[in-house]
Amino acid sequence: MLAAALLGLAAVGHSQAAPSPWSGSAQANGSLLFGDTEQRSFGGRLTLSRADSVFEFSGSLQSLYGEASTRGVERAVVKRLWLGSLNADWHPRARWSPFVLATVETNLEKRLASRYNAGVGVKYTALGTAASDVSLSVALLDERIRPLDAGAGGSRRLTRWSTRLRLRRSFDGRTRLSHVTFWRPAATTIDRFLVQSTTELAVGLSARTALTVSLLNIYDSEAVARGARSYNDGQLLLGVSASW
Repeated sequence: MLAAALLGLAAVGHSQAAPSPWSGSAQANGSLLFGDTEQRSFGGRLTLSRADSVFEFSGSLQSLYGEASTRGVERAVVKRLWLGSLNADWHPRARWSPFVLATVETNLEKRLASRYNAGVGVKYTALGTAASDVSLSVALLDERIRPLDAGAGGSRRLTRWSTRLRLRRSFDGRTRLSHVTFWRPAATTIDRFLVQSTTELAVGLSARTALTVSLLNIYDSEAVARGARSYNDGQLLLGVSASW
């Protein structure tokens, strides 16, 4: 009976030591400009994923809000972004892996009330280790866009290609550099395209927390036609993140 009890405790200890397939992170960041021109922005990102050798699911929600004013001019909202995504990969650790994805976006600067897309694709992993990850993905998306301004026309539907380059590198277990770029041209004309990129440096404060420097950039070739002031907008943010 004693032997059975010891075996039972050992089994419990082993099950408690087994790593969880679930992981996630939460991040808060912001920037501030003051003087004759004042601008402040803040945002965050929440991610959740579950992965094993057969299936990987990941979801993220990113937000950004900003206000600006100059002397004698009332403060106004200049940034308001929500960007959510869902991905499901089959055999994510294989060299080639098929996946499905869906994203939703609303963007004040780009005069977007909503942009939805969903599609299927394949990922090629050139390098996948605990310290480094390099992959290239290609997908075909069905997209629906609703402009923020009625004068820019009604809702429309578009088929896009989506190419994603993802790079990750961990230097000492606490310092991490990552970069993701999406290039999404229309399937029928390459000069109608969207580029979204995120570059981030994280310097660990502990095993679970880190200081972050993030560069976000979005280029939309159709933004001005919808009433935006520029095709491009970017933001450099400082923040802190926690992972589990």
